[in-house]
Amino acid sequence: LGVIIRLQIQPYRRMGMKVCFIGHRKIGNAEQIKRKLHDTISLLIENDADTFIFGSRSDFDTLCWEVVTELQEQFPHIKRISYNAPHETAFTSKEERESCEQFFSRIAKCEVHYTDYEEAVSSTKSINANKNAYIMRNQEMIDNSDVCVFYYNKNYLPPKRKAPNKFLPDYQPKSGTAIAYAYAVQKKKQIYNMYIEE
Repeated sequence: LGVIIRLQIQPYRRMGMKVCFIGHRKIGNAEQIKRKLHDTISLLIENDADTFIFGSRSDFDTLCWEVVTELQEQFPHIKRISYNAPHETAFTSKEERESCEQFFSRIAKCEVHYTDYEEAVSSTKSINANKNAYIMRNQEMIDNSDVCVFYYNKNYLPPKRKAPNKFLPDYQPKSGTAIAYAYAVQKKKQIYNMYIEE
């Protein structure tokens, strides 16, 4: 007698790509950039991107969050993850977010709104980094991503800073986005730059 063996073969599923967002605090051409972001993120989702990593609370970060959140209606499997430097928090439940919004709205005497995420991660690289916390957090986001979406203007310089005492000259700090961009290039990450000349 022959023995019949039935094998159940699971369909092959590619692992999803991770995408992080890093950019300057202030952006110009917001509507143009939002359209460009929508097209770029949609294309990435079609190519298996399913995890989107957010960091600092900048105009660019907010715009990226809005686009990914809108696309969740069409692609409910995608998720948003917040990478937090020390003293930053992110909300992963609607109840927690609404409770904090009510509390801070009463204190500020105006409406306060926060964004929410499916997951929040405390950046381990930034814990003991002091002033470099955000740089280290950005590097951790890049390390854990396949693709980096930037808003990076190579000609942008942050405002000059006053030296701590009269014996030192004022100094020009480097842009955190420029540092992150150089790190992503060094790590040979796939990079999309959303910057548009004004």
